[in-house]
Amino acid sequence: MLHSLPEQTVERLSQYRRVLLNYQYLEHAFIFSHNLARVLKTKPATVRRDFMLIGVTGDVHKGYSISELINKIGDAIDDDQPEKMCFVGIGHLGKAVSEYFTSDDKKLKVAASFYFDMSHPLLTDVPCYSITQLSEVIKQEKIFICALAVPREFAKEISMILVNAGIIGILNFTSVQLQVPAYVYVENYDIIAKLEKIAYFMKVKR
Repeated sequence: MLHSLPEQTVERLSQYRRVLLNYQYLEHAFIFSHNLARVLKTKPATVRRDFMLIGVTGDVHKGYSISELINKIGDAIDDDQPEKMCFVGIGHLGKAVSEYFTSDDKKLKVAASFYFDMSHPLLTDVPCYSITQLSEVIKQEKIFICALAVPREFAKEISMILVNAGIIGILNFTSVQLQVPAYVYVENYDIIAKLEKIAYFMKVKR
């Protein structure tokens, strides 16, 4: 795993890999930077720069080897050992995301999900627990990453429980700016801003 990659590059590399996995078994599995750029709505120069950072160069006539890209991206952003993560309060979204991480080759494993209401747990292939078991299970399973999507009135309290239990990486789907120690990495996913952005560009394109 490379430790000096820019944040946006790491995010794009993950996106590149998900696209590339769809084409890895083609007979002539090569792709040009402008093809990836078009799919991900970025610039070919950005794609090429990202690949240079992980030590991949393309062929001017054939482009990039898809299998080499997939392997190099894995070497760059994946740890050697699988990392456990959990979902807290994430319903159908968690179900959709968890399906990606169920295969044995994924380096992130969904080890637990937590709900306020245990009468209708949504994840059938992931152990489900009551929110009251949060600290106990996280410590027991040695989970360090969490995706958090709870009502805003509970966000601060639950985030502190997570941190005290050992969580050091949070994907925050709530609308609250979490107050956590500096050593905890928080990625805020502002779904309200995303929806308003979609609405804006939808109107622009009409």
